[in-house]
Amino acid sequence: VGHFPVGTETLDPANGDVLAMVGSADFYDTRIGGQVNVARSQRQPGSTIKPLTYLAAMERGWTAGTLLMDLEQSFPDGLNPPYRPTNYDDRFWGPISLRAALANSRNVPAVSTLYQVGLPSLLEMCHRLGIRSLTRQDYGLSLTLGGGEVTLLEMTAAYGALATGGQRVDPQYVLRIEDQAGEVLWERQPPERPQVLDARHAYIMTDILGDDAA
Repeated sequence: VGHFPVGTETLDPANGDVLAMVGSADFYDTRIGGQVNVARSQRQPGSTIKPLTYLAAMERGWTAGTLLMDLEQSFPDGLNPPYRPTNYDDRFWGPISLRAALANSRNVPAVSTLYQVGLPSLLEMCHRLGIRSLTRQDYGLSLTLGGGEVTLLEMTAAYGALATGGQRVDPQYVLRIEDQAGEVLWERQPPERPQVLDARHAYIMTDILGDDAA
């Protein structure tokens, strides 16, 4: 990633344990701002937020087979001029299923979906999955393409809810605290696991994301 720090993270979705976190390529390299923990810094998530848009749509009755239109379209975007999103290949594929639209990361269907379900629905989904960074009041339809800023830790935990059948488990950093004699001063209790997604939607979304054929 050139002159920017690298952030990577591994989280156990079953209990929220952060198993590994690398917030920078080199903590002591001032040329890349090495002492910034990028795993906890707000950055644009790109297309990794698209599944959350489609989850919001599934809660309104959409399915993996819902037909979307990957066509040149213009969308009203608040006080801004009409929004005309493009795809990464500058092509339009025409009628396409939700499964194929997500699996191929098509931009126009994702924007169209957000336009139909509404920005508040996506923001509510993000907050329900533990994403707290999206606090501005001026997001537009580009939010579904990564137009907001979140942390890698938040996104990792949000995806964890897919692996647990829709249960959110907040990230855990410390197992216990001991004194110099080995006495346990504090020990983590089993985490809460609120059901934040319909287990059926979590299953379908996981299946789509793992569908190489799509």
